[in-house]
Amino acid sequence: MRKKLFKHGGSYAIDLPVSFVRDLASRTVEVDREHGKIVIAPKRELDNIEQEPEFKTFVAALLYDAMKHPAKLRDVRDVWDKEWDDLLKDVPLT
Repeated sequence: MRKKLFKHGGSYAIDLPVSFVRDLASRTVEVDREHGKIVIAPKRELDNIEQEPEFKTFVAALLYDAMKHPAKLRDVRDVWDKEWDDLLKDVPLT
């Protein structure tokens, strides 16, 4: 299907056919560029922080700090407590 972008305020928009969005659980979508294409995908309930653009930078900073200050690292058994169990109780294991 070919659609034309049109001006909408200070942005551009596109009309999507009702059949594309009728059965979506949410009207929120993710818009991304991949390999020279614009990809519009429904936001899923299972989307996670790893998909956020800042996550890669955050993890790199953690790794850098861990390598620079290894004495700060602790064994998980020394720091894990009931609060962590409560926080993660509904997180599925993958």
